[in-house]
Amino acid sequence: MPRWTLSTPVTRPTVPVASTPTNALPENPPTAEITYKGYRIEPESYRVNSTTWSPRVVVSLRTDEGAWQRTPLYSTNTAKFPTRDEADRCALDVAKAWIDAASGRPRLAGPEPV
Repeated sequence: MPRWTLSTPVTRPTVPVASTPTNALPENPPTAEITYKGYRIEPESYRVNSTTWSPRVVVSLRTDEGAWQRTPLYSTNTAKFPTRDEADRCALDVAKAWIDAASGRPRLAGPEPV
């Protein structure tokens, strides 16, 4: 079996936690959580760089024990957005499609969707 090597090393920039680049635009607070068919949706799009945002959302369902089972979802398309609002709208569409698909299959635990 051949071994693959990179001709140039791959490195990632090291940024201390909780530091913000001085030229970065301030981040808006995330959109409030939304409820859809009994699921809780929390848009959590993230900044890719100083000009683009990537869609991300966390979908949660309350279990029979009362805890929230959280599932993070990312958009499968590679589109990036200039604002968090636009990325969150895409993430919301991804979450609703995932919930609609999940509503059609049996679940192991949790209340029935409304």
